Amino acid sequence: MTQAKDQEIQDERTAQKQYAKVLRDRANRPSPYQGPRNGLWTGSGIPKRREVFKDELIGRVALVQPDEDVLDGGSDFYIGETYANVNGINVFGWTTPIACTFFGGSDHHPLCDDVAVVRAFRREDGQIVDLIDERLRDDAPAQPFKKRELTIPVPPRRPALPLPTNSASEVSVVPPSFTEEQDRTPPRVTPVPDSATAGAGRELPRLRAEPLLRAQLLAPRTKSLAPVLSTLQPDQYDLVTLPAMDSVIIEGHPGTGKTIVASHRAAYFVNEEIPPENALDGNVLLVGPTTGYSRHVRQVISRLAGGTQRIRVMSLAELADHIIGANRAPHVGSSRTYHDVGWELAKFARSAIAKLRAAKGITPTAEQTYEYLRGSPATLTRDRDWSQYLRQMPPFKEALTLRVHAPLLAFIKWEISKPADLNFVEHIIVDEAQDVTPLEWLLLDEINEADAWTILGDLNQRRSDHTLSSWAPVLDVIAIDPETPIRTMRRGYRSTKPILEFANKLLPRDQRKFHALQELGPEPLVRKVRPKELGDTTLRQVQRLNASYPAGTIAVISPSLASVTAALRSAGWRVSAGDSQQWEKDGNEVTVALPDTARGLEFDAVVVLEPADFPENFGRKGPLYTALTRANRELCIVHARPLPDELRRR
Repeated sequence: MTQAKDQEIQDERTAQKQYAKVLRDRANRPSPYQGPRNGLWTGSGIPKRREVFKDELIGRVALVQPDEDVLDGGSDFYIGETYANVNGINVFGWTTPIACTFFGGSDHHPLCDDVAVVRAFRREDGQIVDLIDERLRDDAPAQPFKKRELTIPVPPRRPALPLPTNSASEVSVVPPSFTEEQDRTPPRVTPVPDSATAGAGRELPRLRAEPLLRAQLLAPRTKSLAPVLSTLQPDQYDLVTLPAMDSVIIEGHPGTGKTIVASHRAAYFVNEEIPPENALDGNVLLVGPTTGYSRHVRQVISRLAGGTQRIRVMSLAELADHIIGANRAPHVGSSRTYHDVGWELAKFARSAIAKLRAAKGITPTAEQTYEYLRGSPATLTRDRDWSQYLRQMPPFKEALTLRVHAPLLAFIKWEISKPADLNFVEHIIVDEAQDVTPLEWLLLDEINEADAWTILGDLNQRRSDHTLSSWAPVLDVIAIDPETPIRTMRRGYRSTKPILEFANKLLPRDQRKFHALQELGPEPLVRKVRPKELGDTTLRQVQRLNASYPAGTIAVISPSLASVTAALRSAGWRVSAGDSQQWEKDGNEVTVALPDTARGLEFDAVVVLEPADFPENFGRKGPLYTALTRANRELCIVHARPLPDELRRR
């Protein structure tokens, strides 16, 4: 690193400290009280102290020439968490339209055409340790980011728009106005072809901050998702910033960034600086596949959106338990027949509630409704199969203990008495949507008051024959526009090319095309052993991978875990007190997970144990495909039974 660059990094660290101080001072300033507030929203009528949940500068933008309209004659500015003024340089929030100049989105801000250089920061432990300047124009200034004297300048001119009555008087903490023309211009959404043609004959979206992105991908995986604003790509930014009232389906192969979009989109919706035309008045529900996914995502939501009460992150199992009021540890379960998860159950439940109300003059309890379904199926349906299924359902108290009946019980409870803390949900984000059953879709539809959706998934990862096989019936079940756009994320970030080439053998030939940013990496290691050697061989691979990725994360994924857990226990490993899937020994860790609980997660290295034991659906190997693509850098296969035919082909 040159002395000049080192000095620039020091200057940016100083700016970061000053930005953090501005935000802390703002948070400590008393909030004016202006009268009653809706207690359902705030919990009380008294405004809370402002919270500084994140105070990082994300990057910096230099223009080819000074701008008078927005920057008061300035020629550069920062992108950060929220607006401030640091030594005369504006910091704009990442959710404001001007942030498009940094992220390179398609919905251009008027200053996008004048962007000369974009600077992105790389951090370690919260400290700026490197910066990358991307020159976007040949006529970019030789010194786009001039060194500023660290003194307090004359405050910039007051914005033209009137200030909100509860804003502080200092200009340095009020976002400047944008041009009248910009305020009138609605956000543009680029037309996107449907999933059958998306990507065909089209170039990949351009990369921005590529050196930082590649360094980020090579860094050890962490137990929870982290914000990636410094390296958020243009196509991801476009999806994150779609208006909240616009529904969209986002599909892509594993590792294309769907969960990044889901988490950042949720935070975008509740940010105070979001353009009004993109905002919502209510709350956001982000639904994922597992409890592990919820833990994985909640931290990034907290870092991006602070302690907001407007975002709930829950797995489908957690959501059902919350509605039912059950206080039990979520456990794995699956439907045995379509009848367990069919949308018809919702129709029968509504009919049962109506009949009981008419007969008794009062709203029935959840137990009374459920037992009516079991005891009087002939009054609900003429279908012989459905009548037989309803009669054979277990008693209510037993059903409460069975995961397979949780969606039905939750739907009944919602119809009778919905939890107050799930009111005002106006947008639902569903990640791993390919695994949502018809009955679960109807439950989510009941919760969603504004019928605005972000649906993310990969149909190749379906794990059950009882989920919907395409997006069209999903749109039909939740009764939204059948022309809802489908957007395809085409670049893979997580797994290396060798890993994806191996895993994609499981896909139909016409769906194997992929674009892996990580082209280099170890070839998947395949170890065939005798059945009695499965546990010890897997343990040796875990030890090898722990040594190779000492700061990273390792996982073993299999439907048959007895051999590996026995080997771990014999070798002195113990289950973590805080996570039953986590095993520990001498500072080393490994996650030992069933295929269901590994969904939506990522690790530096993964051992997939006995692929032949993974279940199939409709001749496809969705659970195995998902397991093979959890690895970021290295994949190992340990097996005694023959591999699936697809994986043996060269």
